Amino acid sequence: MPLFRTGGDKSIDCPRCGVALEDERFKRFGPDVIIDVCPSCRGTWYDRGELAKVIDDLSLQTRLIEFPMAGERSPIQCPRCSGEMRLRHEGSVEVDACTSCNGVWLDLGEEEALKAKLEWERHGETARLSREATISTLMMGRTI
Repeated sequence: MPLFRTGGDKSIDCPRCGVALEDERFKRFGPDVIIDVCPSCRGTWYDRGELAKVIDDLSLQTRLIEFPMAGERSPIQCPRCSGEMRLRHEGSVEVDACTSCNGVWLDLGEEEALKAKLEWERHGETARLSREATISTLMMGRTI
């Protein structure tokens, strides 16, 4: 399965409500990403690698697929390959990840919640690095 679909792959149905998912083009620097969106419940399907491109964070995608059998069994089946899905928790966000094709299902609002969580983590990391730089500078006897 290609990293980013080119539009020729067969359509899939929403794992929540059974409605055919519609292609939505997400414009990014480099190749656009085509994600699948349910017109009914507004849930989104991300094929392998697409979520990392959309939210601009490779570490999240890695955490979701690194241990495929981690987490409890999801009540939904993978819409792409019919494989088993596992519930993975990223803070308060419950992500359904496929153990076979590494795709990810997000319910309405979960993409925004993941972006907020990642921004919070980045802010905390920036603050930590700033503190460490200040301490290092002070220990070397320099003034800031």
